[in-house]
Amino acid sequence: MQLPDGANSRALLIGTAAYEHLPGVPASRNNLPALANALERHTGLPREHCTQLLDARDLATVGREVEAAVEGATDLLLIYYSGHGLVASDGLLHLALPQTSQQSVDWSGIPFKLLHHAIQVSRARTKVLILDCCFSGRATQLLGAEEGNILGQITANGAYTLTSSPANSPSYAFDGDGHTAFTGALLNLLDNGIPSAGSLLTLKDLYLGLLHHAQAHGLPEPQRLGTHTADMLPLAANRGFAALTLAEDDRVKELAAQMAAIEQLIEANAKKIEATEKELASKQAELAAMLNSPTPSVSLLTARDIEHVRFRTVRFIQGYDRDQVDEFLGKVALALDDPEDGPQRMRAVDVLGARFSLRGTRMREGYDIDEVTSFLDRVQLEFERREGLGTAQGGPY
Repeated sequence: MQLPDGANSRALLIGTAAYEHLPGVPASRNNLPALANALERHTGLPREHCTQLLDARDLATVGREVEAAVEGATDLLLIYYSGHGLVASDGLLHLALPQTSQQSVDWSGIPFKLLHHAIQVSRARTKVLILDCCFSGRATQLLGAEEGNILGQITANGAYTLTSSPANSPSYAFDGDGHTAFTGALLNLLDNGIPSAGSLLTLKDLYLGLLHHAQAHGLPEPQRLGTHTADMLPLAANRGFAALTLAEDDRVKELAAQMAAIEQLIEANAKKIEATEKELASKQAELAAMLNSPTPSVSLLTARDIEHVRFRTVRFIQGYDRDQVDEFLGKVALALDDPEDGPQRMRAVDVLGARFSLRGTRMREGYDIDEVTSFLDRVQLEFERREGLGTAQGGPY
């Protein structure tokens, strides 16, 4: 998506602020230049291609400016009206001019159907009509009812009508505000953008922003009607998207710096881990060689290990008799004090065949069976090692 081509686009901004027979709408006088500036800054529409028509003298004056805009536009044609909207006797919407009165609205205002026909025959790729007036929703009501025979005839990529209020509702201009409520909200969206939208504001984005504003402030809800994919047509650069991008850029830079620091830490730790793993592998290999040799030459258990061993005591569950275990381990310690290459007073089979009474009542504790059994397995391995030494040396076993 891209913004309209300013050289081939035209905007006609019509406003009626002073009336002979109706209350004035002075905010319309401010709406036109403010919207022209916004279109120039955010849509890229050159000022010479944006005509402001304030307090037009008669319908013929409006007609000439409409025809000029229609003739010059091949990309975007945008027509805007701010002022009073009146409903004629036939129920159709008319846009009031300075001399318009309710009694002669049929002959003194701008018939919406006439304005719509001019837009319909335009060769512009995108056609946008914005009405900020009372009963402006009658425009979308009319077009919706005639979609089959009017909108269906539009062959351009998109035609879009946006109105400030429903068909039977007034629009608002509050005393002291520089703009009408609807146009003021539209200008705010164009100037400040919508953070949740993309880099370009589509007509749908603007409509939803105006709808949320109206709901939040108790104003009449704007209406829309589009043909084809008109909802998705971009109208302006999104100033809110640029601000959000800057904040995101700062966060991205912060996260990138944090990630770089983490990667450096991981790399440094990886080198330490690699060195530690090599050292561990070396020791594991050395231990495996010792354990897998026919007769390990290093003691797996000593009398000192026997003296310092401690077992968990249990009560209310079965455990080995503490006195019997301690007595047997005392014999083991004495046997381990014997020289490895001399006669041995205990053999591996003696350890394997050791038996202890079961204890574990409320009044008498016992040793944890699993811990004792695991330790005796180590004792058995030590005596098997010693027996291997004796066999290898032809000793008395």
